[in-house]
Amino acid sequence: MMNSSNLYHIFCTFMLSLVAGWPLFFSFACFIPAFRSKACFLLPWAAVPAFVAVFLVPVGEVVEVPWFFMGGRMGLDETGRIFLCLSAFIWFLAGMSSVHLSGRERYSVFFLAAMAGNFGLILAQDALGYYVFFALMSFSAVGLVVHRGTPDTRKAGGVYLLLVMIGEMALFVSLLMLAGNTESMAIADITDDSSYNLGILLLLFIGFGVKVGVLPVHGWMPLAYQAAPVPAAAALSGAMVNAGLLGWLRFLPLGRIDSPRGALLFITAGGVAALYGVVAGLGQRKPGAVLGYSSISQMGLMTLVVGLGLSSPAAGEQAAAVLVLYAVHHSLSKSCLFFGYDVMTSRQGQLSGWSVAALLLPALSLAGLPFTSGAVAKTGLKELFHAVGEPWSSAASYFLPLTALGTTLLVLHFVQRACVRKSAPASRAVLVTKILVLIASLGAVAFAVWLWPQAKLQARHSLAISKIIHALWPVVLGSGIIFFWRRSEDKQEVYDDGYLACESRSHLNSLYMQVSKSWEMRLARLSKFFFAMLELLLKMLQLRKIEKILGRWTMVGVSYLVLCLLLLLLLR
Repeated sequence: MMNSSNLYHIFCTFMLSLVAGWPLFFSFACFIPAFRSKACFLLPWAAVPAFVAVFLVPVGEVVEVPWFFMGGRMGLDETGRIFLCLSAFIWFLAGMSSVHLSGRERYSVFFLAAMAGNFGLILAQDALGYYVFFALMSFSAVGLVVHRGTPDTRKAGGVYLLLVMIGEMALFVSLLMLAGNTESMAIADITDDSSYNLGILLLLFIGFGVKVGVLPVHGWMPLAYQAAPVPAAAALSGAMVNAGLLGWLRFLPLGRIDSPRGALLFITAGGVAALYGVVAGLGQRKPGAVLGYSSISQMGLMTLVVGLGLSSPAAGEQAAAVLVLYAVHHSLSKSCLFFGYDVMTSRQGQLSGWSVAALLLPALSLAGLPFTSGAVAKTGLKELFHAVGEPWSSAASYFLPLTALGTTLLVLHFVQRACVRKSAPASRAVLVTKILVLIASLGAVAFAVWLWPQAKLQARHSLAISKIIHALWPVVLGSGIIFFWRRSEDKQEVYDDGYLACESRSHLNSLYMQVSKSWEMRLARLSKFFFAMLELLLKMLQLRKIEKILGRWTMVGVSYLVLCLLLLLLLR
């Protein structure tokens, strides 16, 4: 007879198999005509087994899954539990928002397959399982990006697909190199026994960096966020992008490896992306593209955190904790912005103050406004900089306020563009569903990090008077600059495919002459100087031309061939 321990082990095996197997089963069932019409209404419920596993499967439980390709190991550690709960919540809300999309039968297939891949890679405890689920999620997302079938969406899907192929190839080779010295494919074994040379670090940087949106393989992110339906974009930005971060946590055991050159690679790429995302995003007029560049900037900060963790084993464990905290904060806030934007474009008539306030909470949370999850996450980031020591602790006193200021400008720019976006109004039932989704998302943004035990220390530190002042002034300054930028703009009610250029100096000069009060004169002068410098920087960098070149198929194809040659050299 089976004892209770064996029965519980069977239950854990069943639940862990069901987490990815249930949405995958629904995805295949969509090909059955009798089931197809109901599939979209079952989208949110495909995430239910993941919630059950989060609360009922104990941490440290690892099971063999014979039905998986060549066998496999699945389990939950503490990091996996956090990512699974976060991803299940966002997928559930995205599924709720998707039930009334046009063409939902085809949409459901890709949505459910991407969900299955996302859940599966979180549970995977072996390299092969992680790679297969990662590929399933990445390639299924192509169907979400091209769902509308317009030329712009097909272009976005093509760029995304080619960059995913580059990332998959780099990831596959890096996993082969890691597993070359061991007879096991278990992640714990290959990360313990492998030596991390610069070649492996570079391949892991590219392989997972495509999903994270690191430079220079970031080009898919603004295109895909704008092209995909809003619920799918929320899942892309809030759940799927975390697969790259989790990959770095899984295959770069922070705290056990030390690589100064690898640290320099991650820190440099992350720092440049954090600033580049702001500069390029301010030139965008489409709300989805603005949020895409915002993700590039925020993911740049997280890439920088990985680099700090690689600088020394002592900083590695703290960097891993900060990375998880920042991922939770960013995922909840960014997906909430998409859900709020979805509500705003579905309303009839003028927008209410509550609608705008619903966007401002997650937007300013990303900027690090005091008493928000962003303040808690950035407190952890500052403490990591100081723990690593010089020269990074000194650089943080200038770099972090600058990124906070840039994020404030970018997210408020998104709120402005979202407020004037025109779209077809939705029915009352659809609007009520989207509002309920937004309320749930806002609740998570407002309370999740504060109620999270692992963030208790950073939450308490963020309430210090000095931390509140340091977090407040970039938000206030950025809000003032945006206010005067908005007043200097000509009112525009329609969108085109171009970039938003800064207004001419003569226009800003006429605005400056109209301002009479002394405090307004100072802000106007600062705004004038800032956007004059921004216009000069945009011209120097020629961002529009660079983005178009990087988005061409020939450019991506050449990059693919160059990567193939580099991989052949590494494998010699």
